[in-house]
Amino acid sequence: MKTKTFSLLLSAATALLTITPAQADWSDLWTDVEQLGDKAQQLGQKAWDEVKKEWNKLELNYDLLQAFGNSVGEDSALIGRFYDLKQPIDGKAKPLTKQAVVDLFHQFNKKKWDQELFNAYYSPKVRLYAPYFYLPRCKASYGPEAFQCNANAEKGEPKVSPTAWVVVYRGVVTAPKTGTFRFVGMGDDTLMVRFNNKLVLESGWSIPTRSGLSTGTHKNYQQEITEKAGPDNRHNREITPKTKGRALYQYATTPHWNRMLGGLPSGVPFSVKKGEKYPIEILVSEVPGNEFGFCLLIEELESAAKAPYGIFSKQESPTLHLFRTADTLPDAAKIKRALSSGSVDYSISNCEEGPPFRDDSLIWEADFEDAEKRGLFERLFGKLTGKDKDTAMGTSHKQQEEESQPNKKEESEEENILDSWRLW
Repeated sequence: MKTKTFSLLLSAATALLTITPAQADWSDLWTDVEQLGDKAQQLGQKAWDEVKKEWNKLELNYDLLQAFGNSVGEDSALIGRFYDLKQPIDGKAKPLTKQAVVDLFHQFNKKKWDQELFNAYYSPKVRLYAPYFYLPRCKASYGPEAFQCNANAEKGEPKVSPTAWVVVYRGVVTAPKTGTFRFVGMGDDTLMVRFNNKLVLESGWSIPTRSGLSTGTHKNYQQEITEKAGPDNRHNREITPKTKGRALYQYATTPHWNRMLGGLPSGVPFSVKKGEKYPIEILVSEVPGNEFGFCLLIEELESAAKAPYGIFSKQESPTLHLFRTADTLPDAAKIKRALSSGSVDYSISNCEEGPPFRDDSLIWEADFEDAEKRGLFERLFGKLTGKDKDTAMGTSHKQQEEESQPNKKEESEEENILDSWRLW
């Protein structure tokens, strides 16, 4: 609203208020008031249209950022760290090829998700706090963008291309009810979930503990479900109905994943007790650098023995809980708008691959304090030193231990790990 227009409206309003009853013709006065209101409404709508226009110009907005997490911290969320597996920083590691990335994830799981394997590679300072995991199919370049990898290139930090990157989230969650559950989800290229120190879900174009790139869900799970019983020479076992206890859920809103990967696979059932706390770790990764997307749902089961298995069509697949740690849900329309607005368009195929989820999805509240007590943040970040706070690059556990040895007093007075990283 321009200053001159505002002054005219103010003058008119003042004149109306100063008219005495003797001077007033009430019918004319009421007409003037109505006209004044109409003008104010028109000006207000114009100003609101300008605000919306400017908002839509933003390249990244809050709604999209929550797909990977919020950078300002959440009271109940899992905290994630990004690694560029093409850029080693310790002088010993090498840039990884596509197959080498999958092999590294396999070793990562064998070593019980020891972060030291990733600490040899470049990691930006930004940490994101995710209350859920839900990102429609988009360009892989959005991953580095969300973690602001290239924001400080002019300060000498390396540039990050969209290939061969990984994000690991960690935390401790409280079970919202007693029962048996299993995760259901997809990661393009890879999604791995470790719950209560056990690997309970792998999906995507690669299943790191079983195969290489491009032999993922569609070959490992879909064929197991559909093929006849017989020998599995690779793993020296017989494929029988007992080993087919996995479901592939297909949805009308996940056409690409249905066609290329067979649908969203289920994981291994597990049981929890209401109010008890459980560590959880989630890995998502992109390898070739073309397109990316992920979602993590959770299915409540009657029992592990009665878990559904098989390939379920669009009409048969149940609407599941979205795995979340806070009273918030993604807005698919807002994410779609944010992916496709601004100077960079991150969307692919009209932002497909967004499965439905229940509006009353259970909340697995995250506990930062308990996560730190269990050493999950130390595993994610390493023991912080003054040197770490001045650089975007991490250091290996061995290097950090050597740096911390000379002065144990300083280490004991070191501030809380979460506070140290919250506002990077």
